[in-house]
Amino acid sequence: MKTLERYILTEFAKLLVMAVAAFCVLFLMIDVFESMDSLMRHNVPVIPSLLFFAYKIPFILGQTSPVAALLATLLTLGGLSRHGEITALKSGGVRLLRALVPLLVAGIALSAAVIIMNETVVPAAQRNVDLFKRQWFGMQGQGFGSAGMWMRTDRGILNVRQMDMKSNVLSGVTLYIVEKPFNVTARINAREAAWTGGAWKAPSAEVWRFSPSGAAEMKVEKDWPLPDVAPPEGLVTAESAYKNMGIFELNNYIKTLVAEGYNAARFKIDLYGKITFPLVNFIMILVGIPFALKTGRHGGIAVGIGISIIVAFSFWVVFAVMRSVGVSGAIPPLVAAVFPDVLFFAAGALMLGYVKE
Repeated sequence: MKTLERYILTEFAKLLVMAVAAFCVLFLMIDVFESMDSLMRHNVPVIPSLLFFAYKIPFILGQTSPVAALLATLLTLGGLSRHGEITALKSGGVRLLRALVPLLVAGIALSAAVIIMNETVVPAAQRNVDLFKRQWFGMQGQGFGSAGMWMRTDRGILNVRQMDMKSNVLSGVTLYIVEKPFNVTARINAREAAWTGGAWKAPSAEVWRFSPSGAAEMKVEKDWPLPDVAPPEGLVTAESAYKNMGIFELNNYIKTLVAEGYNAARFKIDLYGKITFPLVNFIMILVGIPFALKTGRHGGIAVGIGISIIVAFSFWVVFAVMRSVGVSGAIPPLVAAVFPDVLFFAAGALMLGYVKE
C-alpha cells in the first residue's frame, strides 16, 4: 500500500472510530434516561444495569455505522482540502479518484464486518437483553425460532406464528393449558386472535380438552378468550425478537410461514435487509466522496454533520416508504429491500462521475 493511501485510510479510521463512539454514547445516554425509572423501580444493582446497556452496544454499532462512515468520509476529505493536500495531489499528477479507492475498499470491508457481527454477536447480545428483562422486569419468558414465537404464560405455553402489533392481531395461535407438574389439560388452536375488551379473543377456536385417562374432546368455540396472555405492550419485545434470528434461521421461518399460508412479506424484507442494510456503509462512503470534494475547503465539522444528517434522513425516508409499500404487497419484498441501496448507489456513482480530477 502506498504512503498516500495508508495516510488517507489512517485518517478515515480514526474519524470513523470517533464518530461511532460518539453515536454510541449518544444512543446509550438516551437509553439510560428512558430506562432509569424501570431500573430504579425494580431495584436493579449497578453491575447488572451496566451489563444491560453494554449488551445493546453491538446493535447500536450496526445501526449507526453507515452515518458514522459518511461523517468520517466527509471529515477526512474535508481536512485534506483545508490543508491544501487535495490541490497538491492534483498538481502532482495523482489521479484523485484512484487515490480514494482504498476508502471504497474500506467501505466494503466495513459492510462485511457488520454482516458478520449481525449474524454472530448481535443475536447473542440481544438474547442477554431479553434475559435481563425477564429476570429483573418480570416480563414473560419468550423465544423466537423457525416455529414462531414461544411464550410462557401463567397457565401454560403460547405459540404464535406471526404478530402484528399495529393492529393488535396474533396469527397462527396455539395455547397449551398446563397443570402441575406438567400435564397438558387443554389446547386452543385459532387462525387468529385480536386484542379487544382488554383480552385476546379468537373469533373462532378449536378447544381441545384432555382428561386424565387420555381421552380427548374438541369443540369449536366463538369469541374464545385466551387466558393469561400478556397484553400487546407485553408482546412488543417478542414481536421484534425475530429480528435477532440469523439469515438461515429467518429464511427457514419464512418457508414455514409460506407453507402454512401466512403473509411473510415483512419477514422477507427483513431477511433481505440483513444484507442490504450493512451495504449502506459502502454506499455512504461512495456518496460522501463527491460531497466532500464539492465542499472543498469549506468542509468543516459543522458542514460534515449537516450533510450527514440530511443524507441519512433522506435514506431513512426512502427506506421507510419502500418497506411500508413492500409490506402492503404493492411491490415484491426484494424490490422494497434493494431499492434504497440501488437509488443511493446510483446517485453516488453519478456524482462521482462529475468529480474533476
